[in-house]
Amino acid sequence: MATNLLELTTDIVVAHVSTTELSSEELLNEIMMVYATLRALERDDVMEEPVASLKKKGRKSKEDTEQVAAPVVEEPVQEEPVVEPEAPVLSYEEAFQEDTIGCMICGKTGMKTLKKHLAVAHQMKPVEYKRKFKIPRGIDLVAPSYAAARRQMAIDRGLSEKLAAARVAKKAE
Repeated sequence: MATNLLELTTDIVVAHVSTTELSSEELLNEIMMVYATLRALERDDVMEEPVASLKKKGRKSKEDTEQVAAPVVEEPVQEEPVVEPEAPVLSYEEAFQEDTIGCMICGKTGMKTLKKHLAVAHQMKPVEYKRKFKIPRGIDLVAPSYAAARRQMAIDRGLSEKLAAARVAKKAE
């Protein structure tokens, strides 16, 4: 069981973030709001305004974030700015090889797919990555040989016939 405010704040925010996707700014505001609320409760302070009500999936409306001022935290969190180069580290030809795919942001190569790497290492979605480096929509962020192997595996298992049969069965219902 958590014993101090920081541990309680961590537990509450982790529980919320595990079910809700937040931007880094929203996450920081959430941490500050939870910490300030817990600190006020610990001191038996009466809050003048109730905490902004959360909408579906924990997202706040623009009006809610404007009405509730961000509480002041005694020890501000120092974020290191993420500095990404303007020019790609890898060229398009270097990044998109037949057997592997590489990241044009950090230069990491030898991957089969980019989606997880982009999310974990760069907090970026594939659409943002494609937009940033002007990659056409039709180009997948998967090594072509890997995609072909997965396609062949699906064909060998008869997944296309099973999918077609499932669609027919669903229409019959």
